[in-house]
Amino acid sequence: MTFDLADYGIEYDQFGNVFVMANGKGGVGKTTLTANAAAKTARMGLPSLVIDVNGQGNMHRDLGYGERDQGAAFAESMTKGAPLVPLTGVRENLDVIVGGPEVRKINAVVTDVARNEGFMAAYLRMAVCLAPLLPRYKAVFIDTPPENPDLLRLCLLAARYAVVPVKYDAASLDDGLKDFGQAFKMAVQVNRQLRILGVAHCFSQRNSTQIHKEIVKRSQGILGKHAYVFPRAVGHSSTMAGLIRDRGRTAFELEQERVAGAKGIPDAAQPLAEDYEVLVTQIFQRAAELRKAA
Repeated sequence: MTFDLADYGIEYDQFGNVFVMANGKGGVGKTTLTANAAAKTARMGLPSLVIDVNGQGNMHRDLGYGERDQGAAFAESMTKGAPLVPLTGVRENLDVIVGGPEVRKINAVVTDVARNEGFMAAYLRMAVCLAPLLPRYKAVFIDTPPENPDLLRLCLLAARYAVVPVKYDAASLDDGLKDFGQAFKMAVQVNRQLRILGVAHCFSQRNSTQIHKEIVKRSQGILGKHAYVFPRAVGHSSTMAGLIRDRGRTAFELEQERVAGAKGIPDAAQPLAEDYEVLVTQIFQRAAELRKAA
């Protein structure tokens, strides 16, 4: 492709702390991993931003801030090509670009921009709208929608690092990874600094060594023999999954409340919180290693 990113006001050196959680399929852990990662960086005192690029807008359940405008401000910014407008103070050091049903309008925006300004302007739209916010934040996390290749490309063109959550089923491991891989191949032609950090294994029985090995094998079969799979897998608890969204708290926050004596939080909070804490730490460590190697 021949074009000048400067014509669109994009300098990818500014996007070094933008992480995108991506898989072509839904229900694989993207939203909950995004919420736990952002909440962890916020607790570390780092100003953090979540971008909920999802028509269901389930991030409001994981972080407990209510439905708000259902993504209307997000869609308006994308329509105008204006800076995104965050909901501030969701946690100390944590802001959110709110998602919801209005986000679905962005597909039409992409079509209109492509027709009027060209495909490159369309696919860089999110990067253009995000760029003015980047000086405010030390970490940005993008939660991508399932089965929406246009929006997935927009997200990849606005990020430095991709984390690919999967669970042990054919839909996420085969179809979802293939959809991600196709979007990544297109995006990296433009965003030369984009890298796949690794595959994150979610929602299996804890310490399922054989399943983890199979996920490594199948991930490398689709993404390439050198595809990295994070060593820590995230276990599953149906009770905790319900509590996280009923109470709008992360696994770590629920565990802290359990330790403080809160009722109705099962012992499963402790290992699940530890899984997320370790996995997110591994994600940050992997990013640091790739930066050092660059």
